Amino acid sequence: MIARDNVKFLKNILSIDNPNINYDLLEKILMAIAHEHDLEKDILDSFSPNQFKSKLNLLNHIDDLKILNKDSEVVIMGSWYGSILISYLYDKVKKITCIDLDERTLQVAKTYFFPESDKIEWIAGDLFEDWKTHIYPKADLFINTSCEHMKPMKEWGPHPAYKTPWWTRVKKNAHFAFQSNNMYGLNGHINCVKKIEDFKEQLPEQFNILVEDEVVETRGTRFTLIGNARTT
Repeated sequence: MIARDNVKFLKNILSIDNPNINYDLLEKILMAIAHEHDLEKDILDSFSPNQFKSKLNLLNHIDDLKILNKDSEVVIMGSWYGSILISYLYDKVKKITCIDLDERTLQVAKTYFFPESDKIEWIAGDLFEDWKTHIYPKADLFINTSCEHMKPMKEWGPHPAYKTPWWTRVKKNAHFAFQSNNMYGLNGHINCVKKIEDFKEQLPEQFNILVEDEVVETRGTRFTLIGNARTT
């Protein structure tokens, strides 16, 4: 366990040998662990080598497609702490909306990792429940790296109150970037897929796939699909 008073001490020691490296994120991680003892393993897992490998795979493809700019708005579905995705995208876009069922996870991210940011909106709740008028129609990119934790994306909406499927209501040519995996048996993994072809079957019919890729991790294979919603 890292004592709260030792966080800045550790940062100072590291800075002596590497004065040109920015240790602000490391300090934020250590402070979060110091205050939220029971979440230490979970917080560290959000920055694990497997998480970096899979999320950078997705982010690099997004960069190659050149689908984001300073005016872009991004929705992260099942955002968790947003550890890697927000850190990478923060200076590249106008707004990031994070949606997750776990309110405490969002609070930790807001308090320690991205405090006092007016660029990030945090929403605790089920993204399948309500159509968010002030967010979804404006979003240029929908990211979901947690597809294995929820129903297939082709089932995103509609709520009985809406007659039009939700994906047909987003901005014309809004993009999606999704990941799932074949890591059956892990906590919360209710919708894994055996292969990328199975993952593609979980997309709405109108989706146009621009990128499909696979990343082998220590626990299995993560599948990446990126494209646009092709709305009319």
